[in-house]
Amino acid sequence: MQGWFNIRKIISIIHHINTKTNRNHMIISIDAEQAFDKIQHPFLLKTLESIGINGVFLKIINSIYLKPSASIICNGDKLEAFPIRSGVK
Repeated sequence: MQGWFNIRKIISIIHHINTKTNRNHMIISIDAEQAFDKIQHPFLLKTLESIGINGVFLKIINSIYLKPSASIICNGDKLEAFPIRSGVK
């Protein structure tokens, strides 16, 4: 069900962008499931730079991989964030 929701959200975003006269937009989707164990982070960042992703977007992606963290919302209260560690030792 989550996959359908994500597809529908992307279609809505693309439709919104197509209604604009300035279409200088980019959609980036990074599936990070198990990526902490499989992707070398410097390679990912250099690849993104080589296709023209830089500035704030690159900083956001970099921060996701350098210090990944998560937080839980329980009954509407956001609990303190905690680090996510890789399974690699």
